[in-house]
Amino acid sequence: MQRGSGRFGPPSRGSSSSSFRPDIEGLRAVAVVLVVLSHLADWPSGGFIGVDVFFVISGFLITGLLLDETERRGRLSFRGFYARRARRILPAALTVLAAVVVAAHLVFRGARVTQTVTDVKWALGFSANIHFARIDTDYFQANRAPSLVQHFWSLAVEEQFYIVWPVLIVIVLTLTRSLRPLLAVVAVGSAASFGYALHAATQPTTYFSSPARAWELGVGAFLAVATRAWTLALPGRRLVHLVGLAGIVAGAFVVPSKGFPAGWVALPVLATAAVIAAGPVGGVVGGVLTNPVSRYVGRISYSLYLWHWPVILVVAALVPTPWGLKYSIAVFAMLGLAIASYHFVEAPMRRMRFRRPAWRRPQWRRPAWRRPWRRPRSSGLVAGRRPATAALGCLAMVALLSVLVPGKHPPSFATAAADAPPGLAHSGPDVAQPRVQLATEIDQALAATDFPHFDPPVDQLGSARGHWGACDGATENELAQCTFGSTAPDARVAVVIGDSVAMSWLPGIDAALAGSNWRIYGLTLEACPAAALSVLDVHGAPFGECDQRHKWVTREVNRLDPQLVVLASTDDTLSRIADGATGATADAEYRTALRRTITALHPSPRRHVLTVSPPPLTNDLALCNTAGSTPADCVRSVSDRWIAFAQAEQAAAAATHTSYADTHLWFCNSAGICPAFIGTTLVRWDGQHVTDVYARSLASDIRAVIDRASRPE
Repeated sequence: MQRGSGRFGPPSRGSSSSSFRPDIEGLRAVAVVLVVLSHLADWPSGGFIGVDVFFVISGFLITGLLLDETERRGRLSFRGFYARRARRILPAALTVLAAVVVAAHLVFRGARVTQTVTDVKWALGFSANIHFARIDTDYFQANRAPSLVQHFWSLAVEEQFYIVWPVLIVIVLTLTRSLRPLLAVVAVGSAASFGYALHAATQPTTYFSSPARAWELGVGAFLAVATRAWTLALPGRRLVHLVGLAGIVAGAFVVPSKGFPAGWVALPVLATAAVIAAGPVGGVVGGVLTNPVSRYVGRISYSLYLWHWPVILVVAALVPTPWGLKYSIAVFAMLGLAIASYHFVEAPMRRMRFRRPAWRRPQWRRPAWRRPWRRPRSSGLVAGRRPATAALGCLAMVALLSVLVPGKHPPSFATAAADAPPGLAHSGPDVAQPRVQLATEIDQALAATDFPHFDPPVDQLGSARGHWGACDGATENELAQCTFGSTAPDARVAVVIGDSVAMSWLPGIDAALAGSNWRIYGLTLEACPAAALSVLDVHGAPFGECDQRHKWVTREVNRLDPQLVVLASTDDTLSRIADGATGATADAEYRTALRRTITALHPSPRRHVLTVSPPPLTNDLALCNTAGSTPADCVRSVSDRWIAFAQAEQAAAAATHTSYADTHLWFCNSAGICPAFIGTTLVRWDGQHVTDVYARSLASDIRAVIDRASRPE
C-alpha cells in the first residue's frame, strides 16, 4: 500500500468503483445464489450471509459513485443521487410488491392476506426492517406465517444507509477537503456499529437493525475511500482473491443460523472486502466470477433476490409433494420472473433519462418519417428476443412441471384406538373423555373435504385471543388485568399458572366457573412454564425473567391462598431447557421440576392442584388454508414430544398425589388425529393456542375435570 496525498485525485487502478468491475458482477451472483439456496433448501445453513456480501458490495459501489461525482463536479447533487437510486430500486421493487398483493389475495385466505397487505405497506416505506424487528419481539407472533416480503428488510437497511451516508460525505469533505478524515469517520463509525452488534447479538431485533448492520456497509465504504487515499499495491492479488472467495464459501457453512452472530459474520464480510480489494484477476481463479454465466446471474441478481422469496412461499402453498417438483417449479418460476423483470422493467427504467418536453426544446429535429431506419444494436443476452424467450421458456417449464404435480386425495382417518400412536392413552382416570357430541364433531371435521364458513372468520385469527390478550405477564402491581370472575369478598380463589398455553385456557376456565362465586387470577408469563425449570426464551437466549417469575408465583400463591391451582404449559418446553438436555434427560428434568413446583404449592384437602395437558399441535390455518388446500392439509397427528411431555406431567402429578387431565380427546380422535377446526369453530389461532371461542365451548368439560380434582380421594 503506497501513501498518497489523501486529496481528490484519480482513483487507483484496478480497485476502484469508478470503472466497471466484472468480478463484482460475479460476486453478486455468489451472494444471490447463497441466499436462494438457503431459503429454498435450507442449505447451506449459513447461506443467509449472501445478504452480508451484498451489503459490502453496496457500501463499496455507492461510496465510489458519490466520490466520483464529488471529484468530477466539485459537489454532490442529492437530487441526482436519489433520482438514480429511485430508478435503480423502485421499478422492480414496486412490480414485485404489486404482484405479492395480487398473489396473496389469490392464494391465501383470511389473516395472512391482511398481514401481507400490512407488510407491503411497510416495505413501500423502506422500513420493513423496523416492522419485522417489532414482530420478532412479539411472542404471540412467533408462529406467524412467513411474510411474502420479509426479504425487503435488507433493502430497508440499505435505503436508510443511503439517507445518512451522502450527507456525511458532504459534511466531512466540505470541512476538510481531504479523504483521510472521511476514512477515519468511516473506520470509527464501523467499529462502533460492530461493537453494538456484538453487544446486542442476543437481542431479537439485532438481525434487522440498521445500526447493527451499518459496519458491513461501512467495510465496503472504507475500501472505496481507501483506494482513493492510497494506491493499493497488493502482492499476490490472485491469492488474496482466492482466499476471499474461500472465506465467503466457508462462511456459508460455519456461520451459526441463530440470531445475528456478528462475530462470525465478520468472516464473509472481510472475505468479500478481500475479493473486492484484489480487483479483477485472470486465469481459472478469476474466471469463477467473470465467466458469462456468473456475470449474467449477477446482472439480474437484484430482480432474482426480489422474486425468489415470494415465489418459494407461493409454490410451497400450492404444490404438495414431492419436494423435487417444488424445487424445480420454484427455481424456474423465480428465474423466469427475474429475467423478465430485469430486461423489461429494471434495466429500461435505469437507462431512462427524463428530458424536457418537446415544445421546450429549441433545436429543430428531422421528422420521424424522414429519419433513416437503423437496426437496434445487439448486446448479447440483453438485446433482441433472447430475454423474452428465456423468460417464457422458464415459465413454460413451470407449467409443464405443474402438470406432473399429483392430485390431492383426502386421507381416510381411522378412528380405532388401536391405530393411536404408541404411548398415547385413550382411556383411564386421567384421560378427560369428550362429550359424545364433541367426539362426533371431531370425526366429522376429519372427514370434511371443504372448509366451512368459520365463526369467527379466519381473518380474525389474530383477535381470537381477545379475552386474555392483556394477560401476558401479570405483576403484583398489575394483577387486575389478569383477574376474572366474581368480585364478591367471599369468592373462592383459583389461580392459573404457566405460559401462553395457560393463558389460552383462561376463557374456558372462566366460563367453567361462571356463576359459582369463583375469582380467577392468571399468574402467567409467555414462554415461562409452570414448572420451576430454567428455560431459554423463544429466541434461544437465557430467560432470567422466567426464573424470577417462578419465585414470585410461589409467593403470590401463598398470599392469595387459593382453593384451586391450575398448571398448564406448552410441550415445546422440552426443547428449550437451559442446560441443553434432550430426549429422556429432558423428560426427567421436567418431571422433577414439576414435582418440585407442585410440592411447593402445598396441595391439601383444602387446596387442590390440577395439571392440564396442552392441546396437541395442528397446522396453522393461516398457512394451510390456501386456494388449493383441503381440510386434510391442516390435520396433524399427536406428536411423540407431546406424548413424552404428557407422560412427564402425569408422573409428577401421581408422585404428588394431585390431579392430572389429559385433554387430547377434546381436540383429536382416539387415533390421535387432530383437525384444525371443529364444526365452524377455529380450534387454535396459531396451531398451538386455543381460541377464545373454542375454550369457552369446552366449559362443561373443563368444569367436570375441576370437579373431579376437587373431590376428596
